[in-house]
Amino acid sequence: MRSIFTREERVVVLFLAVSLVVGSAVVRAGRVFPSSIPDFGGAPGQGGQASAAVAPPVWPVDVNTAGVDDLVRLPGVGPVRAAEIVRRRELNGRYSTLEELLEVKGIGPVTLDGLRDKATVGGGAASPADSSRATDAS
Repeated sequence: MRSIFTREERVVVLFLAVSLVVGSAVVRAGRVFPSSIPDFGGAPGQGGQASAAVAPPVWPVDVNTAGVDDLVRLPGVGPVRAAEIVRRRELNGRYSTLEELLEVKGIGPVTLDGLRDKATVGGGAASPADSSRATDAS
């Protein structure tokens, strides 16, 4: 009886089948035991160091003085949004209230609510009372 495949083709098919099985096992192990797979990404700016070496975030973060690396630590703010916060600050000047962050693309009311206790505008009006004092002084 004659085979459909040559010897070389059978070796290639066997290799591909074994690769598929091994790859599936690795993916399944990553789902079952996620801590067993090392995190080589680390935090932004850490040069691929393990995430255990990342310093804990310090709250509150001043959006008027913080750089992209500091803003990324805020909940709901990734590298793109952090860069947009800095870009808007450079174009339009300091933020006077946290509500001005709503003008940054990608930051909505839900994200802003998550930032309220972790972000500040520093020397600007940080609370409604400060805003009314600034209005009265005008």
